[in-house]
Amino acid sequence: MSTSRPLHLTDTQLASVRRAAALLRPGERSQFLQAIASELADIDPIDDEAVKGAVEAIMDAAARR
Repeated sequence: MSTSRPLHLTDTQLASVRRAAALLRPGERSQFLQAIASELADIDPIDDEAVKGAVEAIMDAAARR
């Protein structure tokens, strides 16, 4: 398990993550945010495409459950 570190997202990237999280039930949001952080943990620098890809992958996985 890697050491936690803060993600540095732009306002636009954070807004994208927040919009996606708003579509989920409140009880699912924490897990979603943890999954986003995990997806982006090893990406440096984090660009808009990486955030978009992480959001889409996690939302698609959630939809299949």
